[in-house]
Amino acid sequence: MITHGECGKTWTGLRRAHCPACHETFNSDSAAEKHRKGKPGPDRTCLPPASAGLVPTEQSWGICWQTPGSDGRWNDRDGQAAADLGEVTR
Repeated sequence: MITHGECGKTWTGLRRAHCPACHETFNSDSAAEKHRKGKPGPDRTCLPPASAGLVPTEQSWGICWQTPGSDGRWNDRDGQAAADLGEVTR
């Protein structure tokens, strides 16, 4: 289990990404980058993960944001990401 010293959130997995600005946890660096707006530097800001097109998945340690379709639980019968269709399935 990994714990962020500033916010106290915990997560597992070495490939996860945790934003030091908004303290959301993501399933990958690429998912985390999608929620950042602007060029790296002092003016860079965070978008709400859902506004960046990411979907939440509930883990035993909390919410983890990811790209739709990167987890089989988010796909419909035809393999299309349910979130792309405006539906959320669990």
